[in-house]
Amino acid sequence: MPELDEFDLKYYDGKDFILEKDYRYMIGDKLIHIPAGFKCDLASVPRVFRNIINTYGDHTKAAVIHDWLYRNGHKLGISRKEADKVFLEVMKEQGVGFFKRQLMYRAVRSFGMFSYKKED
Repeated sequence: MPELDEFDLKYYDGKDFILEKDYRYMIGDKLIHIPAGFKCDLASVPRVFRNIINTYGDHTKAAVIHDWLYRNGHKLGISRKEADKVFLEVMKEQGVGFFKRQLMYRAVRSFGMFSYKKED
């Protein structure tokens, strides 16, 4: 199982969510470690598309991991493209359907450049 810890996410401040405990996830030979206290907004889906894909659901864990990598991947030597591939792989491992995961993956590939943090 790629998950090494319980996923404990709580609604935080009317907008964001916060990890209550450290969360570790294995992707191939890479360990992704997200510390407790990490805040994120889950999947950044424009309102107009939320009738198709919500900000949360079976893709929530993948969205949290993806948010973490977009903010911290540059420190770990993980490119935006690699972060997006991890997002796709985690969605697949979590049972997200083919159409939905392809749509979400293509959205981050097309528009993620606006959110990926390249440096501190």
